[in-house]
Amino acid sequence: MRNVVRGPRSVVRLACVAVSLLVSWPAAGQEKATLRVLFTSDMHAHVLPFDDVRERPARGSIAQVATVVARERLANPANVVLDGGDEIEGTPLEYYAIAAPGASGADPAIAAMNLVGYDAAVIGNHEFNFGLDVLRRSLSQARFPWLAANLGGAENAGLRVGDELVLERGGIRVGVLGLTNPNIPHWDPPEHWRGLTFADPVAVAAARIPELRKRADVVIVVVHSGFERDLATGASDGTENENFAWRLAQLPGIDLLLTGHTHRSIPPQRLGATVVAQPGRWGDFVTEVDLDLAREGGTWKVAGWRGENIPTGSEPPDPRVVAAVAAEETKVKAELARPLGELTAPLEVRALPVADDPGVDLIHAVQLEATGAELSLAAPLGGGHTEFPAGPLTPRLAHALYPYPNTLLVVRLTGAELKDVLEHAVRGWTGVGCGGAGCTLERDRRLPTYNYDTLAGATYLVDPAAPVGSRILGLRVAGKPVLPGEEFTVAINSYRAAGGGGYPHLASAPRVKEIDRPMVSLIVDYFTRHRRVTPAADDNWAFTVPLRDAPARAPASAP
Repeated sequence: MRNVVRGPRSVVRLACVAVSLLVSWPAAGQEKATLRVLFTSDMHAHVLPFDDVRERPARGSIAQVATVVARERLANPANVVLDGGDEIEGTPLEYYAIAAPGASGADPAIAAMNLVGYDAAVIGNHEFNFGLDVLRRSLSQARFPWLAANLGGAENAGLRVGDELVLERGGIRVGVLGLTNPNIPHWDPPEHWRGLTFADPVAVAAARIPELRKRADVVIVVVHSGFERDLATGASDGTENENFAWRLAQLPGIDLLLTGHTHRSIPPQRLGATVVAQPGRWGDFVTEVDLDLAREGGTWKVAGWRGENIPTGSEPPDPRVVAAVAAEETKVKAELARPLGELTAPLEVRALPVADDPGVDLIHAVQLEATGAELSLAAPLGGGHTEFPAGPLTPRLAHALYPYPNTLLVVRLTGAELKDVLEHAVRGWTGVGCGGAGCTLERDRRLPTYNYDTLAGATYLVDPAAPVGSRILGLRVAGKPVLPGEEFTVAINSYRAAGGGGYPHLASAPRVKEIDRPMVSLIVDYFTRHRRVTPAADDNWAFTVPLRDAPARAPASAP
């Protein structure tokens, strides 16, 4: 169902397209008009409505976005189509086309977006995941401008990224200011953003909006960031370092604030004097906002608005998009099904296991073998719940286990630092509820499941009822208690090494080794070398309470 939200002084949407066209496109001397804004964000290269990893239909895609945009544009020629970033990473189709060894470089996500006909897009943090060479190549294929006013050094880095633009739609001047997330240096390795700087988006917007306002009748800000406060209560959610949209909405002069990054579907609504929205993820929705304009003193002013998040799941995919990526999609399906060996037992890939997990332990095994480190730090990354039966071992499992393009590093940590890292990993458990059949864990839902790391190569217990900072018990390596001053080599991914997840010590730890290959490639190599893979948990850690959703297994070496 489409929930239509109307702002003050809005008019009822006219059913007749012919009448709509007359009202929407301002003629000479006309005193009223309607500007239609269509917006997507965080589509993560989901070009087609099919999940190649799980081999099942998916809800939402760029191909379905194209269908919606074409229809809504037809109803109002005075339109602007924008995107909020995170578009060139996220699917095997994209990885094998632009980043894998031997990739052609022809970007399927950009090709699809060109067919949608965007007027502009904003750089997201995941645009940097494959490095600057890949980013330069992909941006050069776009037939629309990319924006990020708080990104410095783009020209010297050879990136085609601007700050803002002013579009004209039937005499209406539409100013668009783009802002990226400044935390990219905390999420990606330095070589992926070397030579670039990232400024505070709120400060940049505050400085630029007054000047943009002089040149535009309507000012739209597109930011690759979400809201750091609850939209209903205004209560902080603790993400002020990552999300800035609430503060941006307080700035004067913004008519429409379009957000992303947090993958929430936020239908258009008023926040103070500004209309705000967010369209979810993976092409699930297209945000549509109609701004009703009135001419005052020779310029256009926003007099009202109405809007909705239009679901795309039931829309037919645009055949132009399907045809544009058909050849690459055929190659990807063949690659994902390529036999590498045998999975000797079933494996369930879980979003957040509550016990030592065979899937996560498989990631640990790859990291330890690839690096030679003593210990390995890793988190569940698959998302959702996917079952792989015993049988042929293929790259499909590698992508299910590790959908992100992280690389590997080895850092050196002391015993005290190692314990700090583990305490941070278990800080998200907020309570324990116990009954006759066992206990259930409560967790902070604001903390992503990919930030619950576990440690391999050591044994330990986790007391989820203990105060934060005092939950790790009996930490041992090679059967011996870990001493604060001891040193260990630890395999971690590039996201953690850049500061991702806010883990202490990892970003500043001495680096012993770097392996500049995506983890999915290392997992495929591991499968190829071992041929027969038997998924199993070694039970090197456990909770101190019996859980309903997991066997109560304690590490053999724990006291």
